Amino acid sequence: MKGTFATRVSGSSDLYQVNKRRPYHSINFVIAHDGFTLCDLVSYNFKHNDANGEGGKDGTNDNLSWNCGFEGETDDVNVLSLRSRQMKNFHVVLMISQGTPMMLMGDEYGHTRHGNNNSYGHDTAMNHFQWGQLVARKDDHFRFFSEMIKFRRKHSILRHNRFLTKNDVTWHEHYWDNPESKFLAFTLHDEKLGGDIYLAVNAHDYFVKVAIPSPPQKQQWHRVVDTNRQSPNDFVTEGVPFSGSSYNIAPYSSIVLEAKP
Repeated sequence: MKGTFATRVSGSSDLYQVNKRRPYHSINFVIAHDGFTLCDLVSYNFKHNDANGEGGKDGTNDNLSWNCGFEGETDDVNVLSLRSRQMKNFHVVLMISQGTPMMLMGDEYGHTRHGNNNSYGHDTAMNHFQWGQLVARKDDHFRFFSEMIKFRRKHSILRHNRFLTKNDVTWHEHYWDNPESKFLAFTLHDEKLGGDIYLAVNAHDYFVKVAIPSPPQKQQWHRVVDTNRQSPNDFVTEGVPFSGSSYNIAPYSSIVLEAKP
């Protein structure tokens, strides 16, 4: 599983490194127009399609979703916090991956269709862009999504026009074949400017203390992303200087470090 994940993050060379194709021919996405929205992906285990008038028989049952402990809408702060973290984790991986990212309209503010995964026939708020919700979430959810997009645009090593070589990436991994391991970390190297980027993703339900590799010479790591932190500390544009040798990564969270002078 981790090997497949790493291949996708790297631009899917197993699929596209033929006929002179490039990483940008790989369209990367977590959510498409069919199925759940990103918010619903982390809020529902099952489809809720009664509004479609087909007795709930339409739409796929294979949503690969997890409701984070409660089905549907809730006021439980812990569940809502986990859902927010998971949406940010998905977005981090999408923006850090080689290839061309694709997002579903509305995921940038957390649009919900209330568990309906086959809503094409509804000309209602279920499918309309909710500008009021975007404004309400502009300083938290939307801000994080926006800043991650800017981060991707800023760093060319996240947008290679060729497939990665061993000089481009270091995988900090020794358990590729362990199906119980849900942690992956790697460093993307910037040979021209030394602005390496370190990413770690922890999908376990417990903390993982990980050794942080040394930054390039005359550089220091700066923490840009920690999805376990509350906004605005979940994304710090200029980065927070980090000089430790290890990082205790929270359950269901991810971090991004950037090497800077």
